[in-house]
Amino acid sequence: MKNNQSGFTLIELIIVLGILLMLFGFISFNLVGVQRTASVSSTVDILLSDIASQQTKAMLGVGSASGNSYGIYFQPGEYTLFKGITYPPSDPNNFVVSLDPGITLTNITFPSSSIVFSTGTGEINGFLDGQNTISIKDAQGTKIETITINRYGVIISKN
Repeated sequence: MKNNQSGFTLIELIIVLGILLMLFGFISFNLVGVQRTASVSSTVDILLSDIASQQTKAMLGVGSASGNSYGIYFQPGEYTLFKGITYPPSDPNNFVVSLDPGITLTNITFPSSSIVFSTGTGEINGFLDGQNTISIKDAQGTKIETITINRYGVIISKN
């Protein structure tokens, strides 16, 4: 009589489970990195859209017959869209955009942490060369994007 036993040994099962756990771990860590990258990229896209919107409003003079300046005031966890030549903190018409948790604005080099677009031309009021960047980063600091704007409000680099 032949002894026909089939199946897996305990060592084979442990090895296979170990390999599966390692693969699961690698996949999980990679997906977390993709989520952070997507969150920073979407924040940059929204910010660029808001900058263009504020500039367009200033160029068109939206809001009154004589026109108005429009701007953006930056803080680490949010930015505020405002109307006027300076940021009025108590104005109820200000629109505050809160950033996703874990995303912050850093290295804000704009004077007074704000950009103000001139009525009609859309140029940045009080533009100083070298003081025209802002960085967006995730909480871990692994993904950072820096935006540089020229005196005409054009994004000249995004990296």
